[in-house]
Amino acid sequence: MTIIAVEQPPLPPTITKLAFRFRFTDAEYTSILEAADTDYAVKAWVETFNMVSQVNLSDERTVAGLNVLVSEGLLTQERATEILSAIVLEGERP
Repeated sequence: MTIIAVEQPPLPPTITKLAFRFRFTDAEYTSILEAADTDYAVKAWVETFNMVSQVNLSDERTVAGLNVLVSEGLLTQERATEILSAIVLEGERP
């Protein structure tokens, strides 16, 4: 009997909403929420985040959302890249 190994495609970089939230420091997340009170671009990001059940880190909408936070001075580009590119741990997956 011959066993043929089938290579599995890599899993998409999708994490739970809670895991995504905790990729931000408490100070970063608090600043985002505070900014949402007066900045409609940030408010739109927060409202969209509240609507989703999981986050695909490579989705262009996710990247664009973090770019809004960078453009509003709530994150540095380096920090946004770190949030998006950190290894997805098994406990973060939906």
